Amino acid sequence: MRAVQRRLEPGQALFGLAAVAVVLLLVTGVCPAADLGTAAEGTAGLQDDLLGPTRAALADGKPDRALELVGIAAQTGADRVAVLLLKADIYGQMQATEKQRQMLQSALVLDDTLCLPRLRLASMAARRGPWQQAGKLYKEAIAKDSSCREAYLRLARLLERHKQAMQALGVLERAVASNPEDIGLLIILGDTYRQRGLLPEAETVYGRIIAQGNSQSQSLAYRRLGDIYIEVGQFRDAFDCYVAADELLDNSELIAEEGYERIFAAADAAVAAELDGAWKLLVAFVEGGPLAREDTYGALEDSVADIVRIEQFAEQLEPPARIQKRHAQRQLFYAIAHEAAVDALLYLDTGYTSWLEATRERRAQADQEHRQITRLVAAGPG
Repeated sequence: MRAVQRRLEPGQALFGLAAVAVVLLLVTGVCPAADLGTAAEGTAGLQDDLLGPTRAALADGKPDRALELVGIAAQTGADRVAVLLLKADIYGQMQATEKQRQMLQSALVLDDTLCLPRLRLASMAARRGPWQQAGKLYKEAIAKDSSCREAYLRLARLLERHKQAMQALGVLERAVASNPEDIGLLIILGDTYRQRGLLPEAETVYGRIIAQGNSQSQSLAYRRLGDIYIEVGQFRDAFDCYVAADELLDNSELIAEEGYERIFAAADAAVAAELDGAWKLLVAFVEGGPLAREDTYGALEDSVADIVRIEQFAEQLEPPARIQKRHAQRQLFYAIAHEAAVDALLYLDTGYTSWLEATRERRAQADQEHRQITRLVAAGPG
């Protein structure tokens, strides 16, 4: 797979955590854009079975009863930090913001290494006060626990909202450096690079996901790479990525989920580019160009092989019923392009001008089929 050959103009948005959250939930089971949930849920190691009734009451929407129960639990030996964090959740449900803040601050007094209370306090600060105070608390959380992915993500999102795009990107880069095995963070960073137009950087990150991830995240990364190659006109590389993604997941499901047209737009463009390149090579050879016959023949063989790969991929696919007509048109286009490229090889083999004319005619037919496919796509499904 060739590297990205050029960059796009940087986009306006930094990244959309809300947009990527659904993907990450499917791929990693983690939803970075989601709320942290209750503070007590995030400190499972500190909690005690004594607090079970309190948590149940809180889950039932009975904060007054929960407050009574947590008091009893505290008197019978429940962990002090866990009690304070659970009280913070109770006061949060009561919308008693100041008492909630006091509980979180008290928890930090008892254990200054905790990350979660700082994140909760930062979220409260972001809603009410100067955003810089929230940023300070997120940075403190990171200083206490450099592996706290949520602190990085929330800080990056906060900076993005306040037009600090480069600083937000730097935060994501530090998050990945501190959590190099975190596939979810790698996906966010790769998508951020891509949306900023930093395509070689995005390509590198997606490559890491392919090397480290499971089949779902690998397939996602291949599809992301395919999208990049489409953007920069590297259609054969895009098709290769889509095929790799297809091989990692069930083919028919991938087509249905990701869109038939996106995959075969790459295939169409790749076949058209290979055929156009083959024709130009042949014309250059006929006109006494710089390539020797053997070099021209080898390049044409490569073009034939690439067209055949796409042709075979289309043959083994059972497309959705709504696009079967279009798929049949594509298969015809690929078959004619294949024949045209083979005719070019036959001309080099024999030197007969009839094969040169056959190549010219079949290329024109292929171009016509390609234009027809373009019209079908513009007309919509069917």
